[in-house]
Amino acid sequence: MKRLFASKRFALFAPFIALSVMALIGLGLWVLVAGRIGDELSARGLSWQSLAREGFPARISLTMEKPQWRDPDAATNLVWQNSGLGLTVLPFQGGHAIIDFRGAHEITGDGGRMRLAHQGNLMSAVVDGDGLNRASFEAAAPNMAAQWLGQNIGARAADMALHTRRGDKNRYDIALVSKHITLMQDGASLSLSRLDATASVPAALMDRPMQAGDVIMLTRATIQRDALSLVAKGRVKLRANGYMDGTLDLDIVNLEAFADALAEFDLIDRRDRQKLLLFGGLGAALSGDTTDRLSLPLQFKNKRVYLGGVKLGRAPRWK
Repeated sequence: MKRLFASKRFALFAPFIALSVMALIGLGLWVLVAGRIGDELSARGLSWQSLAREGFPARISLTMEKPQWRDPDAATNLVWQNSGLGLTVLPFQGGHAIIDFRGAHEITGDGGRMRLAHQGNLMSAVVDGDGLNRASFEAAAPNMAAQWLGQNIGARAADMALHTRRGDKNRYDIALVSKHITLMQDGASLSLSRLDATASVPAALMDRPMQAGDVIMLTRATIQRDALSLVAKGRVKLRANGYMDGTLDLDIVNLEAFADALAEFDLIDRRDRQKLLLFGGLGAALSGDTTDRLSLPLQFKNKRVYLGGVKLGRAPRWK
């Protein structure tokens, strides 16, 4: 044995042998980690029809056919499915993962059914020792149609980007940006030029659905529609009865265009429109604002929505 290690031939081939051993060890670790990723996803409620692994040695890529996620909490009956996705993990870049969704998202639950189609959809996430650090969800030409909580609702846009990052141990910051949006409900529609919104939500929402007692803080939301500009901020609390309570402070530029938009979405009638414009004129006179620029509170209370002194109707349900 000593002669073998001392021979010139062994010295010649030793580097190649060492590299081969290291490659085998690396392959073994790659297979182990790839398998553990699949096991972890399965433990969190994800299943699939078939799974392929590739990407050795720099990355781990998993291709799933017909993935389906079912909430481990059987009480929610929440199910998500897609025709396929590609998951790429970059283990040498701080737990960075990229997901490419090939098909439309189909979601069913106690509230109803929802479908989100798109022309390209990517998600990226960075995980550290404390869990999810930050994530992004971007979609080209998203088109959502849903029958949810007894209502037919829909939305489409030119694009959409949703970003989240951990603010502290208790809350996450969320930002939404979308352009050329059309909102639809029971035959009525409302078009927007742009939507920018930032909010703070409980950290627990990263691991579970919303529940009574959760507080959503709207840091700032900017809505633009032609000459109309609307800025909102405030907080709402989710109630056990399925509604929300709270107040959002609205800064409105072009009150008449705002009233027209509410009428277009069938939230107010002609009488309420005149009442809103009158209320706005009085408020501007008292506050020193101009009639085309006004601040009004949007209140959610007792299952109703109020804009200043005008009742808009039933408050939206969160469950």
